[in-house]
Amino acid sequence: MSNVELTPGLLAELAGWEAVKQARSLLAGGRVVASSWQAPLLKGSVREGAATFLAGLVIRNSGDADNLCSCRDSRQRGIICAHSVAVGLHFLQGQAAAAPPPSAAAQPPAHAPARPKPAAAPKALRRTPVGQPGEPLELHLIFPPNLGEALGRGKVMICLEGGWQRGRAPLNTLPRELAFALSEQDSAVLDALERLTEGDTPALVMLNPAQFAELLPRLIGHPRVTLGKAQPLTIAGEAMAPALEARLEPNGEIVLRLDGPPPEQVFGAGPRWGLRNRTLQPLSLPLTLTALLDGPLRLPRSRVPAFLSLEWPGLAAQGRIRAGFTPEDFILEPVDPEFRLHLAGGLARLEARLECFYGATPAADLKDIPWLPDPQCPTRYWARNLAAEQAALARLLRCGFAGPDPQGLCHLKGQELVLNFFAREYPRLEREWRVTLEERLERSAGRQLERIEPRFEIRAPGENWFELSVTYSSSGGERFSAADIQRLLLSGQSHARLPNGKFALLDTGAVEELQEVLGDCAPRQEAGVFRLDNVQAGFLEATLRQEGRWQVQAPAAWLERAARQTGRQKPDPLPLYDLEPVLRPYQKEGVAWLHFLRANGFGGILADEMGLGKTLQVLALFEALRRSGNANQKKPHLVICPTSLVFNWAAEAAKFTPGLRVLALHGPRRHEQFSQAPAADLVITSYALARRDAAHYRGLEFDTVVLDEAQHIKNRQTQNAQAVKSLRSRHRLVLTGTPLENSVLDLWSLFDFLMPGYLGAARDFRERYELPIVRDRNADVQNRLARRVRPFLLRRLKRDVAADLPGRIEQVSFCDLSEPQRAVYQQVLEASRREIVNAVEANGLARSRMVVLTALLRLRQICCDLRLLDPGRGGDAAEPPATAGSEAAGGAGGETSGKVELFHELLEEVLDGGHRALVFSQFTTMLGLLRDELAARSIPFCYLDGATRDRAEVVGRFQRDPGIPVFLISLKAGGVGLNLTAADTVIHFDPWWNPAVEAQATDRAHRLGQRRVVTSYKLITRGTVEEKILHLQTRKRALVRTLLAEDQLAEALDWEDIKELLSD
Repeated sequence: MSNVELTPGLLAELAGWEAVKQARSLLAGGRVVASSWQAPLLKGSVREGAATFLAGLVIRNSGDADNLCSCRDSRQRGIICAHSVAVGLHFLQGQAAAAPPPSAAAQPPAHAPARPKPAAAPKALRRTPVGQPGEPLELHLIFPPNLGEALGRGKVMICLEGGWQRGRAPLNTLPRELAFALSEQDSAVLDALERLTEGDTPALVMLNPAQFAELLPRLIGHPRVTLGKAQPLTIAGEAMAPALEARLEPNGEIVLRLDGPPPEQVFGAGPRWGLRNRTLQPLSLPLTLTALLDGPLRLPRSRVPAFLSLEWPGLAAQGRIRAGFTPEDFILEPVDPEFRLHLAGGLARLEARLECFYGATPAADLKDIPWLPDPQCPTRYWARNLAAEQAALARLLRCGFAGPDPQGLCHLKGQELVLNFFAREYPRLEREWRVTLEERLERSAGRQLERIEPRFEIRAPGENWFELSVTYSSSGGERFSAADIQRLLLSGQSHARLPNGKFALLDTGAVEELQEVLGDCAPRQEAGVFRLDNVQAGFLEATLRQEGRWQVQAPAAWLERAARQTGRQKPDPLPLYDLEPVLRPYQKEGVAWLHFLRANGFGGILADEMGLGKTLQVLALFEALRRSGNANQKKPHLVICPTSLVFNWAAEAAKFTPGLRVLALHGPRRHEQFSQAPAADLVITSYALARRDAAHYRGLEFDTVVLDEAQHIKNRQTQNAQAVKSLRSRHRLVLTGTPLENSVLDLWSLFDFLMPGYLGAARDFRERYELPIVRDRNADVQNRLARRVRPFLLRRLKRDVAADLPGRIEQVSFCDLSEPQRAVYQQVLEASRREIVNAVEANGLARSRMVVLTALLRLRQICCDLRLLDPGRGGDAAEPPATAGSEAAGGAGGETSGKVELFHELLEEVLDGGHRALVFSQFTTMLGLLRDELAARSIPFCYLDGATRDRAEVVGRFQRDPGIPVFLISLKAGGVGLNLTAADTVIHFDPWWNPAVEAQATDRAHRLGQRRVVTSYKLITRGTVEEKILHLQTRKRALVRTLLAEDQLAEALDWEDIKELLSD
C-alpha cells in the first residue's frame, strides 16, 4: 500500500502550475462531477462541454505518476492534464469541508455541517447480448505511439473510443440511455477492460505489461487497433518463433544466438509476447533461453545434455535451429560408479564409510547433476547410475549396518553380526568394490580369523563324463569333512571356534550356491565323488570361476572345452569354401560355434539380433558339412519356420548355397513330395504343416532339425511344440531373436526341444527358477540360470558387432499370396492380359499405356491386400475401378494378405528387439489398413501422408518419444526431406519401380547422426508382378533409375517388358 499524501503542492509538482491554474477554473465552474482517492489511485470524472472525461492519476511518488484521463492532451501529448488535477483538488476540497473545526473536536457531531455527498460514479455502457439488435458500435483501441518504450517503463495507457452513427468518441462519453450492439470480439475485449476498472466503461486505462499480455489474445486479428491515431498495429495469433544458430565450442560448450533480429520488446509473465515492426505476436521461445534476447547465450557443459534433450527437439521439429551438429553427434553413455568401502573398528563393532566415485570425482560433489562431461571428448557425457548408488547403500544396510550418521558412517554392532559379515558378505564386496581395512582392524582380523575354502579336483576319465571331488580346509590347514560343513549350514552359523582359539569363517552363501549348482547338474555320487555329464562342464566351470578364491585342479583339455562352452575361448574355425568371402567375422564365429555344439552332441540357440544373418549362418554350416564329405551327413536337415518365411529360406539357400538340394514341403501337393525328402540336403516346411503332417514325419529321420522363430513352441502345451518335439534327429538347433519373450518358462520349452532333461522337469524348473526370478526377483537365481544356459546360447547385438557391419543392411523378405489372394490375382491377371491385347490391337501400344498402367496397379494392390480393391474404402488417388474378381476381395485378416502376415511376423521381432521402424507404402489405403491393425494390437504409432498438416509436429513426436515404435509413412509424402534417425529399421511394404526412390526413403533413418546399423526390409510377394519388378530392376538398371512416376514407366516399357510383367 502506497503512503503518498495527496496535497495541492504534490499536484502542482506533478502537473505544473499552469495545469493547476486551469484545474481551479474547472473546479470553480462546477465541472468536476465526482472524485475519490485511495492511494495510489485518484479517480473521478469531469464534464467539459458535451463531453464527460473519466480522469485521475496513479501516483507512486512525487516524481512518478500516470495520467488516466481520456482527453486529447492526455492521449496525444502524454501530459498530466487539468482534468486529473481538478479531480484531485475536488477531493481535497471535500476533505477540508468534512473536517470539524479544531475547537469542536470533542463536541458531539450532531450539529456539525454534513459532508457534501459525491456524485455517483458513471455506470457501464449498456450493451445488448451478442447477436441481438441494438445501436451498432465498433471499438477502437489506441495504443501509445511509443509502445516499445511504454512497455519498457512497465505501463501502457490504452485509449478506448467507440465508432457509431455520430462518429467516434471516448467510450465513457457515449449516451448511457442507448443499448449498443458490439461484435463478439469487441464485447469480449470490453468485458476484460471493465473488470480492470471495477465495472466502469473506461475511455482510458493504464495496464502493466502482464495485464497487457493477458488482454492481447482477445485482440488477435482485431481490425481497429492503432499506434496513436494513425499507425495500424497488427496483433497476430501466429507465434513469433525466432530462429537460432548454435555453435559447438572446442571445449564442449554450446553458444546460441538469434539467427535474425530480436523482437523490439518482450513482455508477459505467463504467455509472453513480442513486438516487431508494428506487430504483436505470441513469443515461442523456451523460458530457459530468454536470455538470448539480450545477446548470445553460452551453455556450459553441465547444461548441454538438458538443452539437447528438452529444448532442441521442439526447435528442430519446427526447423528453427541451424547448427553444424546434431544431438546424435553426442554420446550419453551410462557408467557404473566405483564403490569404495573403508572399514574400521574391531570384531565387536565395525564402522563403514561408503563412497561412490565416477573416475576421480566423488558422487557427493555432483549433488543433483545426473551426468558428467568427459573432459577428453567435448561430445561425450557419462550418465550417473543413481539406482546403483542407492542400491549400494541399501546393500550395506541389508548386511546389518545402521546409518549413515551425520558424519556419513554406518555402524555394525555385536560380534555375531561382525563375524557373519566377514564370513558371507565381505568376500563378495571385496570382489565387486574397493574395500580397505583400517590398519588396526586388518591386524586384528589376521590374528583372529581363518577362512574355510573348498578345493576342487576334476578328472576326465570318460569320453562323455567327468568326475568332481570337493574338500574343505581352513587357511591355517584345519580340515573339515562334508558332514562338518553340513552341520554349519543347518545351524545357520557361518563361523566356528578352532582349537587354536581363532574363528573359522565359512561363506555359507557360496557353499549353498555350489550345492544348488550340483543339484541342477544331477550327478551320480559314489564315495564322495560326483560323476557329471560333459554337458554340465561350462555351467560348473563358470560357477567355480566366479568365486575367485576357490582353487580348481583340472586337466587342460577339460578346462579348454569348458572355456569354449562358456564362450571365453572361441571354437576352431570351420572351412567355409565359397562362403569364406561372403560371411562377416562374427558370422564365421557363429558357424564355428554351431559346429562345436554339433561335435560335442549339444543343442543350441542362435539368438542373434534380427538382421545379423542367422539363416545364412545355418546354411553355411550345412554347406560346410556337405562339402567336407562328413560320413555322418547322410540324412537331410529339416528347417521349420513360420509360413511367411518358407520361401525366404528357399530363396536364401538358392542364393548362397546353390549346391544344397532343397525341398520345400509346402502347398496342397506337398504329400506327393515326401518320398523325395531322404534324397534332399535341406527340407523346409512350416509349423502349421509340420503339425498337420506329423504322421508323414514319423517315418523320416533327419540329421539336424532347426526351428526358426522358435517362439512358436515356447508354450510347451501347444500342438506345435508337441509336433516338433516328436521329430527324430541327431542334432537340434533353435533360431530366435527373442529367447525370453513371455516368461522364464519359455526358455525351458526351448531346451526341452534341444536337450530334453537339461533344465529338469517343468514343475521343478518352475519352483527352482521361474518363481524365484519372477515373483521374488532373486538376482542369485537369475545369475545361476544365466550361467546354466550360457554355454548353449549365442546372442550378438548389432552394437556388439558394429565394426563388422556396413552402415545399412538391405534384405528382401518373400511371402506367398493367401489362397483368396491367389484366386483373385489369377482372375485379374487373365482379364488384364485380354484387355491389354485388345487395346493394343485396336489402338497400338503407344495409345494403350494407361490400360497397361491400370492393370499393373491392380495386380500390385492385390499383392498387398485384397481390401485395396474395395473402392468403398477410398484413400488412393489412383484407386482403380472394380474389375473381374474384385467382388471376391471382401473379408479381412490373414485371408486377405499373406504380406500382412509376414509384416506382423517381422514387426514382432522388431518390437521384441527394442527397435523402432519406419514403414513405407505408396498406397495410403494400405497404410490405413496397417494403422487399424496397429491400433487393434495397442501398438503406438505415428502416421504421415500427403494430407498430414503439421508434419514437423508428427516427426518431432516420433523423434522425441521412444515409446512410439512404428512410423507409418506414405512413400511420396515422406520419402525425402525428413530426418528420422530415431528409427533403425525400415520396412518397404510394397516395391517401387525405381530403387533409388526406396533408397531415399531408407535414408530417412540412415543419415548423418545415425549411430546404429540400419536394416532395410523389402517385402515381396513371390511369383507375382512384385518379384518381376525386382528382376526388371536388375535387368534394366539404367532405365528404372530414371523413372520417378508410373506414367513415365508406361512410356518406358516395351512390349517384351509388358509381357514379362504379365506372365504367369
